[in-house]
Amino acid sequence: MKNLSILTILFLFTRCEPIPTQSTSVEKKLVFNNHNYEDLVGTVQLVPSKNGELAFLENPVIELNDDQILSLQFDLITDKFEYLAARLYHCNKDWTKSILRDMEFLAEINSFRITEYDFSLNTNPSYINYRFEVPKPTLSGNYILSVHRRANPNDILFNRKFLVVKNQSVIEQQVRVSTTVSKRDENQQIDFSINYGNLQVNNPTQDLSVVLLQNHRWQDARQSLRPSLMRPNDNYMEYRLLTLDNNFPGWNEFRFFDMRTLNVTGRNVRNISSSPSGSVHVQLGLDQKREIVYTQNLRDVNGNFILQNSDPGDVPLNSNYAHVNFYMKSEALKGRVYVVGRFNNWELGDENVMTYDARSGTYQTSIFLKQGYYDYHYLVDAVDIEPFVLERSHFQTENDYEILVYYRRPGNVNDELIGYKKFNSQTN
Repeated sequence: MKNLSILTILFLFTRCEPIPTQSTSVEKKLVFNNHNYEDLVGTVQLVPSKNGELAFLENPVIELNDDQILSLQFDLITDKFEYLAARLYHCNKDWTKSILRDMEFLAEINSFRITEYDFSLNTNPSYINYRFEVPKPTLSGNYILSVHRRANPNDILFNRKFLVVKNQSVIEQQVRVSTTVSKRDENQQIDFSINYGNLQVNNPTQDLSVVLLQNHRWQDARQSLRPSLMRPNDNYMEYRLLTLDNNFPGWNEFRFFDMRTLNVTGRNVRNISSSPSGSVHVQLGLDQKREIVYTQNLRDVNGNFILQNSDPGDVPLNSNYAHVNFYMKSEALKGRVYVVGRFNNWELGDENVMTYDARSGTYQTSIFLKQGYYDYHYLVDAVDIEPFVLERSHFQTENDYEILVYYRRPGNVNDELIGYKKFNSQTN
């Protein structure tokens, strides 16, 4: 009996995973936003997937009653393997945490191990690529996917927003020049209507709410819109506003650079070099302040990025990271200048703020990015200066837009996402 107990204990130990030393004492405040908590987090992609096909240029939005799922892929810039897990948080329409319990929006325990991973091959620095299929919630609405070290759920590595839609409304839209005369050259106006079908809506202005997004940039979302026309008997609302509430600056077509190969310089890449330590440095061409006249550019992907390695014989795990150096020729501005795009979730942080070099008259910064094709803008954060002052803004610019319709049923405590439509400013 004693021998049997010893064998049982040994068997249990062999079945358990060895847990390496981890940062279990670190506690971080949960942020209900797209956010990286540590510098070791590399590129993160959360995209729709159907029948194994990943839609890398699509937004993290899926239909509740479809067989589409979300796929997560990300790198940790380290050669030390870590046991990781994921957790989902249900949010209200304003991205505050809802009071729903896990069992009310998930059909399984809300703790998911991330078990698929591979080590990079012949890269400097080394990294580990993780992959995870996100369990589909049972309710529509706003969600946060949080990835943390398995030994401590509070030791978060990053968060990402995603949307689950149950379309129960019909949305019609039109992109036009602004009805505000002073903004007609630079703004795009989104007029739209919503037919909410058979939903029980007692007070449309309270039970229903709308959010407008440009290029999936949450920092500049338009919300708290009031309808210009309501026909409750027809379950119909119209938003054709004479204010700027449904206006967006068109900005300009995105700047871009092609870093899919590190053997030769791609478009808008001036030089590629390696340091004695083996790290790669990419110098982009000198950017200039945009002209007032609009020039069409059909090469951009509306602020997004494409990870790709086109070097001969290479595979994705050979894709390297590089220090990408940006240069913007400009006079010194009263404000901070940032490089922004989907690659950094449009955040304004220390990682992408630029410093001014008076000798060369340029703003400069270096950002650590993986091989691929990237869109970007220069954004100015100042009190009396438009954020697009270095880019200009034109109503002709091609942009992607989204209309989100939220509904809170009488007596419920959660906001359902009952309408979603994505469209382009040039095709509507």
